[in-house]
Amino acid sequence: MLPREKYPIGIQTFEKLRKGGYVYVDKTAIMYELINRSSYVFLSRPRRFGKSLFLSTLEAYFQGQKDLFEGLAVYDLETEWESYPVLRFDLSSVSGTDTNAVTSYLYYAMMGFARTYGVEIIEREAGIGNVFSFLIQAISEKTGKQVVILVDEYDKSLNSVLHDKEALDRNSDLLQPFYAVLKSQDRYIRFAMLTGVARFRHLTLFSGANNLQDISMHPAYASICGVTLEEIQKYFPQGINQLSQAYSLMQELMIDQLKLKYDGYRFTSADVHVFNPYSLLSVMDLQELENFWLRTGTSQVFIHYLRNTNFDLLKLTSLWVSKETLGEIFNPDNPTSLLYQTGYLTIQEIEGSEVRLGIPNGEVREALVEQLIPSYMGIDNKDVSRLLNDFKAPLQKGDVDTLIQLLQSFLAKIPYQLLRHDIARQEATFHLLIYELFLMIGVDCRSEISIAGGRIDMVAKTPQYIYVMEFKMDRPAEEALQQIDHRSYALPWAAGDRQVITVGISFSSDKRNISHWVVG
Repeated sequence: MLPREKYPIGIQTFEKLRKGGYVYVDKTAIMYELINRSSYVFLSRPRRFGKSLFLSTLEAYFQGQKDLFEGLAVYDLETEWESYPVLRFDLSSVSGTDTNAVTSYLYYAMMGFARTYGVEIIEREAGIGNVFSFLIQAISEKTGKQVVILVDEYDKSLNSVLHDKEALDRNSDLLQPFYAVLKSQDRYIRFAMLTGVARFRHLTLFSGANNLQDISMHPAYASICGVTLEEIQKYFPQGINQLSQAYSLMQELMIDQLKLKYDGYRFTSADVHVFNPYSLLSVMDLQELENFWLRTGTSQVFIHYLRNTNFDLLKLTSLWVSKETLGEIFNPDNPTSLLYQTGYLTIQEIEGSEVRLGIPNGEVREALVEQLIPSYMGIDNKDVSRLLNDFKAPLQKGDVDTLIQLLQSFLAKIPYQLLRHDIARQEATFHLLIYELFLMIGVDCRSEISIAGGRIDMVAKTPQYIYVMEFKMDRPAEEALQQIDHRSYALPWAAGDRQVITVGISFSSDKRNISHWVVG
């Protein structure tokens, strides 16, 4: 029996990974291309996507640690292995709610670099930007080499104060002189890279560092972080084999299960999809198809922020936006970029300058079910489990009457504040609540689907049935069913092997609930 492979869960240091004999997905060819094409780089990816490890790999490379790269792509590509002084900052532990904590971390980190390279450092009172500028020049002149600058989670102190515009602006203004040095000290800098979740490129934060190249959506770097299917097959054959045995599945079917649950992230125009590496490594180590997304920690700030926006969760599976939107700072009126950059949504289709976003995979869908949607809707998580059990049976049996009665009970428990007083918006609100419930059940569900005959309110799919639904407010349910029939809403699924059930549903603005329904 082969010894069990070691998977680097939580390991973000390249040297530790290589010396410890852990499985490593070789990204050094992409790294080599990047550093030979660019000098100042910014990369945005969701949490736990391997950004810190990539920076650590860059650090080892620029320090000339050739022995760590033996057997990897860059070992043969590089011929000189020149060593440079590296200044690596990790802002992951710095709270944005304490301004002094941000400046203190940066200053003490720079003091450490000064000791390492044997140079003096000017007083903190001179300002973080001036201290940084002086340090870079001093190290470069002392070593005779240009300096490499790596900044991990540059946005941590900003994300923690998203809901507080005053604090957000204050932290941005504080960091602006620090990042401006990346341009002013260009002659002393060999390479610089910043990583984070958010893309705050429209803030004053980078007004002085406009030489940064944002590669977040560059097709050449589609797989710079994350793991492709081809990489799984190349680097994880033993893990796949063990999983297949554990679940009594053929390896092809096992890979299909992994794709459904953990694959699906797409960040560029290149048709390249990647797995979340944290989830993938956890699966290989534990040999169980669990939900690891929740363990990455959805911020309560994120939930608070989303609940105070006008975002329509109906759009989670059919949201078309411009590419430019994906790079915008978070906006309370349209938090699309927040959902995309944190990994709740990803690119599904691209048409010109427009992209359709959707939920990446089963794991994220279940995270929405267990964490985001209940909080957004004001429902206790304990009630969610009971709802799931109650709804699954009638859905699988095609028992629409029981299903609607359960929906009525569900809607009766929704907080009054969620049901808007504006009657024109109530139909959309009810539609949203039912859509969210179907997502919570785990049903393949899409809303506002455009076909030749019109736009269908909602379609939900189970292994045996396809439910085509149309909603009306204070109008007969028969009218909704007639619309389904007259506009041939069920036609796209008529030739399939699943029974199509058409349902017209009428909401009452007075009762704030379903008043009537008919089945086709």
